[in-house]
Amino acid sequence: MDHGHKSRTEEVHKTILVSFMGQHLIKAVIFDIDGTLVDSFESYYMVFNEGIADFAIPVSREVLRDYLAKGLSLREILQNVFLSPIDNATYATYREKILHLFKQTEIEGVRLFSGTDELFRKLKVKGIKIGIATGRTSSPEDEWLRFKRLGLDGFISAIVTSQEVEHRKPAPDAIIECAKRMGMPIENCIIVGDTESDIIAAKRAGAIAVGVTTGHEDREMLLRAKPAIVLKNVNDLWNYLKKRRDSEEDS
Repeated sequence: MDHGHKSRTEEVHKTILVSFMGQHLIKAVIFDIDGTLVDSFESYYMVFNEGIADFAIPVSREVLRDYLAKGLSLREILQNVFLSPIDNATYATYREKILHLFKQTEIEGVRLFSGTDELFRKLKVKGIKIGIATGRTSSPEDEWLRFKRLGLDGFISAIVTSQEVEHRKPAPDAIIECAKRMGMPIENCIIVGDTESDIIAAKRAGAIAVGVTTGHEDREMLLRAKPAIVLKNVNDLWNYLKKRRDSEEDS
């Protein structure tokens, strides 16, 4: 065997690896909200059915969870429930009622997943920016108030909701806009979400996709979208980042 040739080949491979990892140093993490950072499904399930109680039979947890996992907007969910298109005035009425009920309920009913605040502190200490890209159609102002109430607003550099972009997830619009507002190259961002829609959006944006199993879909369903990794929860993200950094330093 030509050991000199082998050595040169290994050196080329190492150079390629260093170049690849260097292009993908993690400088920011962009999170989904519901099912990723906060446990909000039960509250939303209750207020959704309360909001449509005068006009339709209750929707089961399984059906509503499936709609949310697919990234359907509230309007699309309502159209599925009523089995027909709804006009703008009707939609506005339902939306206002459901969102009003949710604002009242989430103060007591919506909680951060354990360890989220600690993770945010660690990311900030390491100089990794934090962004939020959510499928919620609420205003960014409302979301800033929610994160202030949760004590996390000081860690966050940018929040983008579906209200601000043309296309919802699985389109990459919100993710790309969030990275832009943080001044971060998209290839240096990790996107963390709990649905196939989140993972597809991340990959379409050109970011690193990470799934968590705390939301609407299990590990097997998330793996179908081929993320970089599927984690049990956001707490495991820190160890994943440490392993990536160790690999980069070794290279």
